[in-house]
Amino acid sequence: MNRYYLYLVFLNMIINVIIFVPKVLIQYRYEGSVMGVILAIPVGIALNYFYSTTITKFPQQGIPDLQKNKHSGLKRLYLLSIQLVWFSAGLLTLVGFIDILARFVNPEMPKLLLLAIYLSAIFLIIQMPTERVMYLLEIVLFCNTPLILFIIFKAYSNDLINWDSILEVGTHIFKWPNLKAFAAATYCFSGYANLIVFNRVIKGKLKAWNFIVIAFLGMGNAFTTFFIPIGFHGSDGAQEYLYPWVTTADSLRLVYSPIERVIFLFIMFFMSISLMSVAIHWHVALELIKGSFKKELTKRKIWLILGVFAGISIAGILYFNTILLLKFATFWLIIRLGSEVMLVIVFCFWARRRTV
Repeated sequence: MNRYYLYLVFLNMIINVIIFVPKVLIQYRYEGSVMGVILAIPVGIALNYFYSTTITKFPQQGIPDLQKNKHSGLKRLYLLSIQLVWFSAGLLTLVGFIDILARFVNPEMPKLLLLAIYLSAIFLIIQMPTERVMYLLEIVLFCNTPLILFIIFKAYSNDLINWDSILEVGTHIFKWPNLKAFAAATYCFSGYANLIVFNRVIKGKLKAWNFIVIAFLGMGNAFTTFFIPIGFHGSDGAQEYLYPWVTTADSLRLVYSPIERVIFLFIMFFMSISLMSVAIHWHVALELIKGSFKKELTKRKIWLILGVFAGISIAGILYFNTILLLKFATFWLIIRLGSEVMLVIVFCFWARRRTV
């Protein structure tokens, strides 16, 4: 198995738990979320397979590297347009997690101060070479994943979980899937798209075991993200919370631990996970911007681009409240799904013509 490929997909699965996906799925729990989650598994695996096996035919090359000898206006437009998807993905995660920190950890701390702390770390990471970014991701996942999986295990084994509520929602399995719920469910498999740049660190072709592991991990992640909050708060009560999984973590206790309330551990672990998620997306966006120019960008121009990133982030913090951010994220998930499908189709077609 290629561990770097698994890291990219697994990171996207973990970050799904805390931000917007659970809220969207629970919102449409009676209107097709169950079927949406079920259909998202084969669709997500299919997109993973076709895109990943195609791009790994060009070992240790990202899209900017494959097109470095082409300097047409169409190439520049293509790279700049798709980088907007990656930048917006990181922006939503960043603004959403800062809202969580301000709401659950320190309501009196200014959000802009939290943003400044995060941006200082993110800008340091995204300017590093792609291989070093992957090494840092490996360290973060190695330190945090066992603890997060332990919290999920505690949730499944908790006596307070109501399996009848989960079964009640499960009875709506034959409802036609809602598009918003389906788009949210497929997002947990979308980490493979980061190979657009991170294929630089992938050596050799991906074997079938990679996709089998992703299938089981994705299935477990999707149903855990959706059903655990319902089991703790009821089929109707789970709808009342803006961040269902954060509230669920606050329902858990570690009686013999130095820190009894799980919510503090939960948020602390996700601080580094969310940081790396934003850094991965913005590193891809920055590399796509670099690849759209003929000459290598100077340090001054790179910092100018980072200044634009910071300015848009500040505007997002000032403009979006929690409700507006959720609405925007819901429609973004639909746009992301369409863009992702088009990316896979166009790239597979282009790669086939190039290799023939």
